[in-house]
Amino acid sequence: MLITRKIIRESMKFGIVPREWGYFVEESVEQCILAKRVGFSSIWIEEHHGNEYYLPSPLPTLAGLSQHVPGMMIGTSIAILPLYHPVRFASDGAILDQLSGGRFIAGVGAGYREHELKLFGIPMSERAGRMDESLIIIAKLWEGEVVNFKGKYYSLENFRLTPLPIQKPRPQIWVGGWVKQAIERAARLGDAWFPGPSGTISFIEENLEFYKECLEKYGKKFNGFPIMRDAYVAVSDDIAVREAEESINYMYGIDYAKTEHPLLKGKQLNIDEWITDRLLIGSPLTIIEQIDRLRKMGVNHLILRLSLRKLSHSKIMESIKLFGEKIIPYFK
Repeated sequence: MLITRKIIRESMKFGIVPREWGYFVEESVEQCILAKRVGFSSIWIEEHHGNEYYLPSPLPTLAGLSQHVPGMMIGTSIAILPLYHPVRFASDGAILDQLSGGRFIAGVGAGYREHELKLFGIPMSERAGRMDESLIIIAKLWEGEVVNFKGKYYSLENFRLTPLPIQKPRPQIWVGGWVKQAIERAARLGDAWFPGPSGTISFIEENLEFYKECLEKYGKKFNGFPIMRDAYVAVSDDIAVREAEESINYMYGIDYAKTEHPLLKGKQLNIDEWITDRLLIGSPLTIIEQIDRLRKMGVNHLILRLSLRKLSHSKIMESIKLFGEKIIPYFK
């Protein structure tokens, strides 16, 4: 039993989402460099448009950050795929894989904020169809195929991508989403289901069984899955909650609540209710216990938004350092 536990721990990786707002570059680079030094494996950037606390262009951001942290994996968490032509995304992703030395992971989703899709002229009703077609095309292009494709939204004739990604057969594609249709899509067309930070752990546990059923349906094996969580670690639970409270109340009680998010639209909870079964906020010991629950579910790559909105750069740096020194070693 101890040997099996050690093998599972060794396979678990940790990633961070650095600061994504304001004049972010210098502080984001510092956070990434520190994260690498204390044991994190990957860097992730999200995508939203017209929101001061998110970046609209994850791929070029990752291209820049990758040059400061050679050897780290880099990924989108997530890119809103219906906003991209699949050839554009495949092309940029291939270049990013080359710039990072073959370490790019494409985390993609259909998007849920209606104003973002409307901004790009994409009706909400077209998200699913565009996602399916794009995922098929991108995988074929990254694998070096000459693609002939005639779909409802995209058409390619005798096209082969060049240059190709370094990774063979291609970079991994992680598919996000909370509804059954999205989870089925992750099993059918992706390499992993990639739950975001907003759903409860209990919700993920319940839907993980559906994901496994879908994998079996398509002749695939369950080999673990990645997950993203909002997190903040301090020397004690009380201090962690106190320092994170303003950020959590804004992110969940204001930002998410006013969107079309299927799990959070209109929801108003207090800080303790937000934390329960959802967020990783507390002392190192508390967070280790929470992560151990995730590990037992099959989580093999944990991406953390340690850069909670409203937190200062210095507090984010302290949290990254403490997480790397006190928590990551437990899972080695």
